[in-house]
Amino acid sequence: MKQVSLFFPLLLLLAACESKKPEQQSAAGADTLAYTIKGDSVRSQLCVRPDSLCARAQFTYPVFEGNQVLTDSLLRHAVAASGYLDNPDATAAQAKASPTQVVQDFVKDFDTFIADQRKRFPNEPVMGSAWETDIRTQVLHQTPQFIAAATLTYNYSGGAHPNTNLVYVNLTPKGHQLTLNELFKPGYEKTLAATAEKLFRTQEGLKAGDPYGEKYFFENNAFALNDNFSIRPEGLLFRYNPYEIKAYAEGPTELLIPYAELKSIINTDGVLKSFVK
Repeated sequence: MKQVSLFFPLLLLLAACESKKPEQQSAAGADTLAYTIKGDSVRSQLCVRPDSLCARAQFTYPVFEGNQVLTDSLLRHAVAASGYLDNPDATAAQAKASPTQVVQDFVKDFDTFIADQRKRFPNEPVMGSAWETDIRTQVLHQTPQFIAAATLTYNYSGGAHPNTNLVYVNLTPKGHQLTLNELFKPGYEKTLAATAEKLFRTQEGLKAGDPYGEKYFFENNAFALNDNFSIRPEGLLFRYNPYEIKAYAEGPTELLIPYAELKSIINTDGVLKSFVK
């Protein structure tokens, strides 16, 4: 299962990028926000076999010192990024769920599954596999103007394979989520798309004009960027998770667009101005 092997290198990547204490950033000044890592963890009380047929859920996240607004904003994004709200039947209360509720509901679903199996087949052993979700939200980079974070979600609740997704978010210290429209000048879309496609084709070994064909899932066979991006010191990093533009077996795809390639469209009054040389 390829995605299992990808999970732990991703954790190492997040750990390497993480900075719990203010540090110096040569490109944009000094970090000003310190934080601590907290978490919630729940284990099922209906485990059939503690080592193989059980459920465990964990959610770790940063809490910024003296900035509850930023913490709350990041947690709202993290809950959504975890896939918790993907259920079309999600209630208004679930839309405001905390990490505690996310892990509790995951284990509750497992317990319901086990109870149902025991009720339907009282004289037979419970069949199935272990359930696990591990959600980790971490800070990747920060300056006085923005905080770049990511939520990594590993989830398995039966089926052919687990799923692992990494979702980026970029927030101001006041908790506002930055969008591409704020990073670039009006009318940036065509230039950004053309630049991104050129780099993507080079990265994928495709010549200009080569069709994307069946390997890629772009609508109408036309390249498109998503909105899953991280502001990094070296450029904007876009990520396509498994199934998004390629088959699961292909894993995720990341595309780094250096700021030098975007200089003509960067909003010089925005948070990227410190990266423009």
